[in-house]
Amino acid sequence: MSSLSGQVVFATGATKGLGADIAIALARAGADLAIVGRDGAAGEAVAASIRELGRGALVLPADVADAAALQDAATRTLEHFGRIDRLGCAAGVGSPRQPVWASSVDDYRACFDINVLGVMLALRSVMPHMIARREGRVVIIGGTYGHKGVADAALYAASKWAVRGLAKSAALEAGPHNVTVNVVAPGGVAGPRLTRLFEASAQREGIPYEAVLQRFTSRTALGRLVDSDDIARAVIHLFSEGGRLITGQDLVVDAGMLI
Repeated sequence: MSSLSGQVVFATGATKGLGADIAIALARAGADLAIVGRDGAAGEAVAASIRELGRGALVLPADVADAAALQDAATRTLEHFGRIDRLGCAAGVGSPRQPVWASSVDDYRACFDINVLGVMLALRSVMPHMIARREGRVVIIGGTYGHKGVADAALYAASKWAVRGLAKSAALEAGPHNVTVNVVAPGGVAGPRLTRLFEASAQREGIPYEAVLQRFTSRTALGRLVDSDDIARAVIHLFSEGGRLITGQDLVVDAGMLI
């Protein structure tokens, strides 16, 4: 039910971090990948890992906020693989930790250009091909900040709320063409980024790192952090036959914090 054997995935934000981990997991499940992101060198490293698994990988350096570059990446993917079966949108950025009244227009555009416009442009570049074939799956990486208000992160939270609305609306539009659109919303994912945030909190509050970690995990039903593999498994399920009747949903994977 979770095999992606022979599927071609167009994956934005797949050159590093969570997006790279998801891309490699998709390859383990049998998929070939077009790796789209600004850092071509990092993309080549991900591609090497994918090829070691016996799957195909095409690296396409592009900024997801650049409409022409993203359309060209989709065209090159179709020329290389012959089709695009799945679209994964993992490109994302944060916003400065500050009150909304201290935020600038540039802060807004930097966040929304990647987190929202980048998703819309990916949908615009890939979905017409899926609709023409009458088959396709889309998964967008959102976040739990898209389910609540967050002090000092208004722009980032707003971008994740916007992604939910974009995905749900696209699901209604694409449904008649047998194309599904869903969001996977990670909670706190173990890794360098979360470690840096916890270290900063520990230093600011003058408490041990372990105390910050325990405070965070104690708020989850399962008492733990989420791993990138947990997010990848959710994406694979939605991409696979098991997710064929799931659309317009926002699947929260956060160890039970947002309940």
